[in-house]
Amino acid sequence: MRSRAIALLGLSWALAASPLPAQENRPRTPPQSVNEMTCPPLPVVSPERMNLIVEPKPHITKTPPASEADRASYMRWSTMDPYGVCRYRDENRALPPATGHRVIFIGDSITEAWRPSVPDLFTGDVLNRGVSGQTTTQMLARFRTDVIDLHPAVVQIMGGMNDIHSASGMALTRSNIASMVELARAHGIIVILGAITPSNFFQGSPDLAPGPQIVRLNRWLQEYAAKNDLIFADYHGPLQNGTLGIRDGLSNDGLHPNRNGFEPLTPLARKAIARALSKRPRPLGHGIQFRGAVRR
Repeated sequence: MRSRAIALLGLSWALAASPLPAQENRPRTPPQSVNEMTCPPLPVVSPERMNLIVEPKPHITKTPPASEADRASYMRWSTMDPYGVCRYRDENRALPPATGHRVIFIGDSITEAWRPSVPDLFTGDVLNRGVSGQTTTQMLARFRTDVIDLHPAVVQIMGGMNDIHSASGMALTRSNIASMVELARAHGIIVILGAITPSNFFQGSPDLAPGPQIVRLNRWLQEYAAKNDLIFADYHGPLQNGTLGIRDGLSNDGLHPNRNGFEPLTPLARKAIARALSKRPRPLGHGIQFRGAVRR
């Protein structure tokens, strides 16, 4: 199943083939925290390969496969840091203190591709923490380092597409998302749940039509958001072609939205962020907080 995931969403990776760190340079005792981990050379999406996703091209373009060297580099990296906690560690360490309106997008390749598609969205303390190829289990594993420890006011959680290819399928998806939501709320972070964008075709697995599974997950996300007073952003409806796939011209590969595909999603994201920020508790000087209302 791992190789299938690499063949699908992993097609977006331009993985730098780098040798493993020398054995003698590794710590002799296991790290006691994430900050003590020896991070491998991180594969990131190259501008050239990201361009294949972002810049609109005829639907559906067959993305060139990653090279053997890139695949080998990815496998080394995924063995040393399978949950991707190192991916943004340097960026996180370099961040200034959080503003009162910091927003973090956490997700997989669709979230990661959003930043180069609409760079203006990710300004003014709006951070992108998408990692290509990730399942919600991997997102949950790095939720503390990439979300909680950065002290945002708002987090958008958007994932589940890659769970379809994991060994457990989508059996853990709801549990993982609920756990991320509960962690966020325990730390006073307002939650936006983003619907999974439509797809009914995966390159490399033409027999797999994920459309109905995506619809079921989105229905649960919407119901869970309503039941738990969360914000739900419907990123599926504006892109859907009527047969559970993504409309022509909005994706180059039938899965990832391209720049045109992100255009109708961005106003929805901005609206969800504005609504989320409006839900922040007022400072104590403006009254005493009592179950979401202010008593004077």
